[in-house]
Amino acid sequence: MSARPTPTLPSRARHDHLSEMRSAPHTLTDVTLVLGPPLHDRAAFDGFQALAARGDAVAEHSWARHEYEAIDALTVRDGALGTHTLLETLVGGVVQASTIIADVDRRWVWHEDGRLYAAITFTTEDVRPRAVALALQQPEAVQALEVVSDSLSALDGRAWLAWSSRTWADDAPEAQGQQVGALVARIAETVLATLPPSRAGSDDAPHDLLGDLLVAIRCGVEHADRPQLPLAQELRALRHLDPLRVEWQRLTMDAFFLAAQPLERLETTMAAPEAAGLAFLYVGKDRTDRLKADPCITPRFRGELAARAFMTAYALHRLAPRTSQAMLTLMTAGR
Repeated sequence: MSARPTPTLPSRARHDHLSEMRSAPHTLTDVTLVLGPPLHDRAAFDGFQALAARGDAVAEHSWARHEYEAIDALTVRDGALGTHTLLETLVGGVVQASTIIADVDRRWVWHEDGRLYAAITFTTEDVRPRAVALALQQPEAVQALEVVSDSLSALDGRAWLAWSSRTWADDAPEAQGQQVGALVARIAETVLATLPPSRAGSDDAPHDLLGDLLVAIRCGVEHADRPQLPLAQELRALRHLDPLRVEWQRLTMDAFFLAAQPLERLETTMAAPEAAGLAFLYVGKDRTDRLKADPCITPRFRGELAARAFMTAYALHRLAPRTSQAMLTLMTAGR
């Protein structure tokens, strides 16, 4: 039995090259929307705040469930990539361009009034297109969003909705590159460790590569649905930082490509065994070309493919969860 592969994507040499190319630390901006208190029916809200102030559990409280539904209404994509979320419509109106937000964080935040509120945060790295009339890093953007939120809060029956932004610089310390390498290795190990012993393979035995990819995709979807898992938390913390940032941009663009696939056509033109081959789209054209050119899969390359498929599936599920789940169901039908 071969040892578990330990891929180091992106490589240290690549990290050095990217560092040399940069003339200054990379700038990142996080944009946050806090959902304020209700104008009416405050009993559930006040009860929630009393529990939160005492430090009691509030995750299953009726007000918490209400806010989860409100966040879903703002952020969940109802269908394929062409279906814009309400949040994208609001932001797109401000930046004066059709906008897609690839990922949104849900969180609870303590506001300056001492109360706990639901909030959503996205980073400018996750907003497409980037070249727009008004950049989200500009103070004018937040001011314009505040104007929009005044109207939205009245429609939603809230006292207020508050926007804010935080801009900071990624100076890529030495330890960050080591963290990225270790994270990618753990992703590969996590995927390959879930394979049954009969599929673990060896250096001189053929691998069920398609099976590997399907397991990686399923694992990536699971972590996207459960961002509290340690592996998902670390990926979220590092995905926009060097040296993972450039690779994550490629992963995100692959996720955009997959999210744009017409599922109706795929379902009608592909039989179940053929649909499983869609898994190769998750590793990207460059890696697929390498597979076609060289049928011998080394343990390290196998680990790289597992990590790449996991992260693409993760990015796709965060971008378009319904499309992601439909593709996974299509690929794994009968397997």
